[in-house]
Amino acid sequence: MSLLLKLVRLAVAFGALGAAFLAMLAFFGFMVPELDLLNHAQALLFPATVIGFVLVLLLLRDRWRLAVGGFVALGLLASASIMVPEFVNAGSARPAPESGRQVIRLMTHNIFGMNYEMEKVSAAILGEDPDIIVLQEYFGEQASALHPLLIQRYPYCVRCKGGKRANLGPYSRIPFEQFEDGACPDNAYVTERTAHILARFSTEEDKSFSVMTTHMDWPLPVARQRQQLDAVRGVVDSIEGPVILAGDFNSTPWSYALRNFVEDAGLIRQTVNLATYPMRWFYFRAWRDTLPFLPLDHVMTRGGIVVHDVRTGTRTASDHLPVVIDFSVD
Repeated sequence: MSLLLKLVRLAVAFGALGAAFLAMLAFFGFMVPELDLLNHAQALLFPATVIGFVLVLLLLRDRWRLAVGGFVALGLLASASIMVPEFVNAGSARPAPESGRQVIRLMTHNIFGMNYEMEKVSAAILGEDPDIIVLQEYFGEQASALHPLLIQRYPYCVRCKGGKRANLGPYSRIPFEQFEDGACPDNAYVTERTAHILARFSTEEDKSFSVMTTHMDWPLPVARQRQQLDAVRGVVDSIEGPVILAGDFNSTPWSYALRNFVEDAGLIRQTVNLATYPMRWFYFRAWRDTLPFLPLDHVMTRGGIVVHDVRTGTRTASDHLPVVIDFSVD
């Protein structure tokens, strides 16, 4: 029994030290971009350091408790400095709509390139009844099935057909003007991996606003996603008036890369502590439903956009949850 207890204590010590060490490395991601990749795992590192710290206090003795517990406490503080503000900001109250002002609903959804159940996507869209929809991973096979289900209610639409993440499709019941900036390919065989669509809308009060959607690559390699973020920021900087940027950024808000992008572009990230991925995972030779723990789908605003509500939408057969916002233009 004594040997077993020693082994348990040893495992707790090494596990807690390992989690704390990774959390401290992640904290220094602002200095070394490769370390910032660890911040995408903060949803695991933060509870691991909390549990590790508690177990160290309960199971280790004397000087080992002090030495290991002190190191783990530093890792816990490093992780908490990144995670706790997200939890706190998630509870912030949002303003109610002003009387007589048009409230517009927008949905953003990565429908998943291996999702062929477009009836579920359509049902989720029609159930939320958004005025504007922006879709990512909107490949030809998905479009051929979903487009007929949406076009009568949403007669205004465009579509990008390009590389892996360059397949986008906004639909709207509000007329819009697409800005032709060369970033929306029309050929599925081109090499562009990413794209964006920029559209200008007007409210019933004749107030104009822009909506831009995009889909980023995964954060590895680091330089690639940073170049994509810089390119999007250049477009956002050129937009006049209120703007909404929505899409799948394949980046968590805990990363310095995304936080710096939001700050440098003068945006406000409205999706706070909103996990959207993964809803499905491939294991044991089949796609299986899971619980999301990564916030990868974001809505950001700038200018006179007043957001009244932000939430995840109804589950579809995608590996992402939709995000739905209600907003008005000040």
